[in-house]
Amino acid sequence: MAPLRRRHWLALAGSGLLAACASSRQRLAVQQGMLPALWQRRLPKSWAVESLDLRQDLPPLRAGIDSLVLSDGWAQALPPQQRRPWPQGPATQNLLSVAQPLLPFGLPLGFGPWLLVLRNRADLLAGDGAARGWSLLLEPSLRGQLLLPASPRVVLEIARRIGEPQRVLSQLRQQALGFGDRDALTLLLHGDAAAAVLPSRAVVPMLRRDTRLQALLPESGAPLWWSLLVQPDAGMPPPLEWLLAPRSSPLLDQMLRSGFTPPLQRALLEPALSRQLRPELLLPPEPVLKRCTSLLPLAPEAAPGG
Repeated sequence: MAPLRRRHWLALAGSGLLAACASSRQRLAVQQGMLPALWQRRLPKSWAVESLDLRQDLPPLRAGIDSLVLSDGWAQALPPQQRRPWPQGPATQNLLSVAQPLLPFGLPLGFGPWLLVLRNRADLLAGDGAARGWSLLLEPSLRGQLLLPASPRVVLEIARRIGEPQRVLSQLRQQALGFGDRDALTLLLHGDAAAAVLPSRAVVPMLRRDTRLQALLPESGAPLWWSLLVQPDAGMPPPLEWLLAPRSSPLLDQMLRSGFTPPLQRALLEPALSRQLRPELLLPPEPVLKRCTSLLPLAPEAAPGG
């Protein structure tokens, strides 16, 4: 058969046949940064990927979206009637125990700690500096040079790890150059800031490329970020083969290099972790991981006024 010429494609498009073919594909909507491109590219051709650039609000779910990949905060913001808890099955086998509480919101795909990142300030980590942990954020020489996350929940959790939350929050506001995740790494790399709190997925790949950066995971632990596969009530999940692909190398090694750790039991990850530059930033040592926290919604009785 001779290849179709451009005018033939235009004719097909005009007839609606191409639109019909496109609409027959399953659709995965992905929040920016929540799914490594190298894994995304392995989706079968029967799936189409749409990018979600979330700023202030999660838009209403449109018809035809079969699955979504969201951060834990956005996944938890979805009304319960718009998502299904993830059922137990092959995709949930061998998950870390810390991942289990997220299953009511979706399937945990990747996770990691929020990290304290310094630029050209190795002096702050010398001596007992690293032992100071999150209190390094209150270092006087960082005043006006600190970038903090946009998420109030993350900032509050870090404040709790330093001292009395309200007092520490006031001090952090005085230290901060700004609050935001989107441009924080760029500002840090350009020298507009000297310190930032960033998710491991943003930091780990840069440590190989820029020796000016130093990353610290305090011994007291950290809040965790999560990437979740959310199942709308009327949607369908991606194929099981695709979901299980990151459980073996070489894809597992590539995922770890990108700062994206599948939340699998430690024994399954250790061979690939041993080949990474800073494995403790990808999967914290067990004592530190036990002190890390996932930011789950407050139970009604724990909410203010509850």
